[in-house]
Amino acid sequence: MRERLPNRREALVLTVPHPIPGSAILYTVSIGFDSFGAPKELFIECNKLTTAMNISGLEIATLVSIALQHGSSLQELAAAMPREDNNDPQGAAGAILDAVISALSQGN
Repeated sequence: MRERLPNRREALVLTVPHPIPGSAILYTVSIGFDSFGAPKELFIECNKLTTAMNISGLEIATLVSIALQHGSSLQELAAAMPREDNNDPQGAAGAILDAVISALSQGN
């Protein structure tokens, strides 16, 4: 069952570059937390607002948020993303999830 979040909640905002080298695409990621401090939702916007990349960010945010609210972990979701041989993410979803996990592990 999906968890209902409080109307007002703590949030953390990150800027995440797209993983393609030389890309000018940046994602602004807002992480929303439940009343216990666990991440339960993402909001993602791209600096290229009218592009497919921005729509992909919105879709990633929706899917990750629903998964988190149904009990999935960020680590579980990140591990399911396509990776290079050196474990770098191949796409935006993996890069965003990695950045969120890194920021949370550093206590940001």
